[in-house]
Amino acid sequence: MNIPSDLNTYIPSMLGVGGTYSISDGIGRIYSPAGVSTKYEKSVLVGPGVKVEMKIYGRSTGGVGGAVAIDYLPLDRGGSSIEIKSREWREYVVSFTTPLRSPDNLRVTFAIGNFAAMGEGSFEFHTPRISIYDTDLGAPRILARGLILVSSGVPSLNSNYQADGIKSLSYDAAAAALTVTMRGNDGAGMRLHPLMIAQLTDDNTTLTGRRLHALCGRYNRDDGTARVTFVDGGTGQLQDISGLGNVYLTFRAEI
Repeated sequence: MNIPSDLNTYIPSMLGVGGTYSISDGIGRIYSPAGVSTKYEKSVLVGPGVKVEMKIYGRSTGGVGGAVAIDYLPLDRGGSSIEIKSREWREYVVSFTTPLRSPDNLRVTFAIGNFAAMGEGSFEFHTPRISIYDTDLGAPRILARGLILVSSGVPSLNSNYQADGIKSLSYDAAAAALTVTMRGNDGAGMRLHPLMIAQLTDDNTTLTGRRLHALCGRYNRDDGTARVTFVDGGTGQLQDISGLGNVYLTFRAEI
């Protein structure tokens, strides 16, 4: 899977002072003094046993130049890197395969920069391309998951269960709809529509005798929100759940 990777979707950062970074006409430029880390970064979600790769064109314009790296932090170890030293434009490729024991909501970070241990340097770069190669494991990349409680129309995450990637929740009684805002907006960055599943649980004692269904499918790429609506299975009409006491449902979004 190839991920659209416009330079403007990368986040700049600097650890220390004196470095500079800029993007102009599709060309990124970085200068960093010795002992300072100046870089652009982009994070994506991957699963265990997955190969990730970045290809980029670059050239050194001074000093030690720069580097491209894949940072793999959840298990406290690095990924892979390659230095940009040539004064001529060249294509550089860096790749890394996540261990099989990785969590299924692992983030890896692609970094383009001059890092603190390298020494003073400057370089230019353009057209980064990120690829993710799935293995035979069929492991999903989870954007968000959790057990949600809607209590008299007020939604919240149940802290007794694992929850990841959910930034905020809101409920609209008139539309009988729950909005789930996901962190990072990775689906929007990759221009992909995640597979979303919402399911009522058997904790819902107030639903005994009711045929209530939670339907999920609407996703807004611009703000990373998913919409869950509630429907009466008998009439097919929208059902406001704000008057039904405690309503529990599981939510999961994956790519």
